[in-house]
Amino acid sequence: MLQAPMAAADADPALMATYEEGLVAVFADLAEMFGNPRSYGQIYGLLFSSEEPLTMEEIARRLDISQGSISQGLRQLEAFGAVVKEKPDGSRQALYSAKLEMKLLISGFLKERVIPRLESTESRIETIRQALEADKHILNESFLETANHRLGRVAKWHRSARTLLPIARKILGGG
Repeated sequence: MLQAPMAAADADPALMATYEEGLVAVFADLAEMFGNPRSYGQIYGLLFSSEEPLTMEEIARRLDISQGSISQGLRQLEAFGAVVKEKPDGSRQALYSAKLEMKLLISGFLKERVIPRLESTESRIETIRQALEADKHILNESFLETANHRLGRVAKWHRSARTLLPIARKILGGG
């Protein structure tokens, strides 16, 4: 359960809590859907719902999550380009706020998670292909035919993804 938000003077605190809790839950579910820790979505959802930037301590208090988890989540969200860290003059504490553009979230996710994984799968596909070629004399012909056919399909999917990702990043403004 979230700690009560600092409600605007003219807003109903119960409505503000429902709004905040709802957005935290929505982004937590989205984070999990894309293979990220639920806490990343909770942090982003809280920042997204907040009118004012928040300190790491305030985020930890309101979400009732450890500062270590908050720190790790904020670092990753910064890497995704989803969160902005500010350090006002004379302040010792950093303030965090959410970027509100979906294209930044998706572009950051592609850059930080999807593209590196595609690059690593490229070498795995080649390693598998080489292993099949090197051992083709000892493999069952039916297995070898099926394996090569399926490996060809995976390689084709991989090439399609590698072709489409730069287009998607350009459309989303991620360069």
